[in-house]
Amino acid sequence: MFVTAIIFFSGYKHPNSVHGLLSSSWTSSVAHILEHLTSPPLRVVTPLEDLTNTRIPGPISGVELLAHVATPNNNNFQEKNKCPVPVLILIHEFFGLNPSIVEKAKGLANELGCVVVAPDTFRGSVTDFIPKAIWLALSTPQERVNDDLDAIYNYIESGKLASAPGGIDKLAVMGFCYGGGKAIRYSMQRRVDAATVIFYGKPVTEVDQLQRLKAPVCGVFGRNDVQFPIPLLESFQQALNDANVQNDIQIYDGVGHAFWSDMEQVRSGDEPQTQAYRQCTKFLHQYFER
Repeated sequence: MFVTAIIFFSGYKHPNSVHGLLSSSWTSSVAHILEHLTSPPLRVVTPLEDLTNTRIPGPISGVELLAHVATPNNNNFQEKNKCPVPVLILIHEFFGLNPSIVEKAKGLANELGCVVVAPDTFRGSVTDFIPKAIWLALSTPQERVNDDLDAIYNYIESGKLASAPGGIDKLAVMGFCYGGGKAIRYSMQRRVDAATVIFYGKPVTEVDQLQRLKAPVCGVFGRNDVQFPIPLLESFQQALNDANVQNDIQIYDGVGHAFWSDMEQVRSGDEPQTQAYRQCTKFLHQYFER
């Protein structure tokens, strides 16, 4: 069945140019499949209704966006949140919103003292079947994700989110895999003042695009990631430097793609997961507090 799915995706020709999208990304997608086959992060699909606690009006009439919103577990935050607060938008990987992302949202909210919003950017879909996950990622255009994230930003900034009635102080966008690539492109194209954290997401190497960014970038990658080889990652960091974008790009030895699967790895002190967690939280602390 798995082989049949690969043949289907590689040979499929849609009359409205989806085939071009698939063909251009197929080599990368095969590498992605092979990496996730060794250690898929999902053991069971959890319905979105069980994971999300917030519904936000979408960018067009009739579209409603589901999200999990996490806040710090302390009274001081609840007392102060009538003022603008730091907000982190956390974008899932290509399986869709899942318990791992929700757990990370809760952990990051407590660690950073901020509101974390983890939206469903697939608008109702989640899967543990890798070919479908790749299809969801390839068929979800950046422009639609940008529109959805703008709708979420505007909703929070207007004071309609119960946990942030004072709106947004500073915004950061963070994503894993599919979500990492979407995060930096959203920052470049819509929210240039937002800091960006990319966990093994598709880099950008065009200096003229990166020059739009007015906030720093943090990147976390594995040296054995066959999808994003070292020369590409070095080009990404050089492009950030050439664009005069402050950055912290780290490549961790002994691991490949999607190496940070859950918060238990951090609680257990696993390496390099704990080191990567500390890298991104230090980066975000510094950004939110300056």
